[in-house]
Amino acid sequence: MTRRKILIDCGTHLGMGCSQMVKKFNIDQSWEIFGFEANPHVFDAYVKNIQSEKYSVLMDKNIKLENKAVWISDEGVEFSLRGITQYHYDNYYGDDWKNDLATMVGEHNGLEVTEALKVPWDGGSCITQLKNKINDTEERDKLYEWYEDVKVESFDLSQWIINNFSADDFIVLKMDIEGSEYEVLPKMIRDGSINYINHAFIEWHDWVMPEYRSRTSELMNGLQNANVQLGGWG
Repeated sequence: MTRRKILIDCGTHLGMGCSQMVKKFNIDQSWEIFGFEANPHVFDAYVKNIQSEKYSVLMDKNIKLENKAVWISDEGVEFSLRGITQYHYDNYYGDDWKNDLATMVGEHNGLEVTEALKVPWDGGSCITQLKNKINDTEERDKLYEWYEDVKVESFDLSQWIINNFSADDFIVLKMDIEGSEYEVLPKMIRDGSINYINHAFIEWHDWVMPEYRSRTSELMNGLQNANVQLGGWG
């Protein structure tokens, strides 16, 4: 049996992370890439980024993208959309990022940058039940604006892994899901789907969700006990 090579990109945002994983692991057409993004505005922009060759490294790859939240059930979830403010744009973006903002969100949707600022594309959008756990500083509160909550499709990542792959496959997991890791990863450890993962690159969000600080080290130990090679993200 041929050992499949898999990249699971949880929280694809606009494709930057996937691009880095492709370079790190020399991912070619023999790999299968599965990307998941809950924010509908971001998902549409990511698809257009690939089509427009903005991320040319992804053009010839075997990528399957789904507009879904990575979660612990298939029942759908309320999702809170977040965008950046004019203050953020004026004070925290260098010229390169300002050009990227226009391209990633504005140009593909026929918008000027000032209009693109009104699109809730920021990567901090999250499942609504986790939003109230965010403890931002006063300065960070100036950087972001919350938009309407929307209902999005979700899927049970651990069950999906068990249903679709083998523990003999080579699987890389990249996860940047704005606090949902504290629900998703414990379930993966409990049901054994974590044993399918060879490498995991996790962005931990205890820095904005302080109640989870003790959980991060616990989960890292759980992943290491499952022989998962850990790498940082974000």
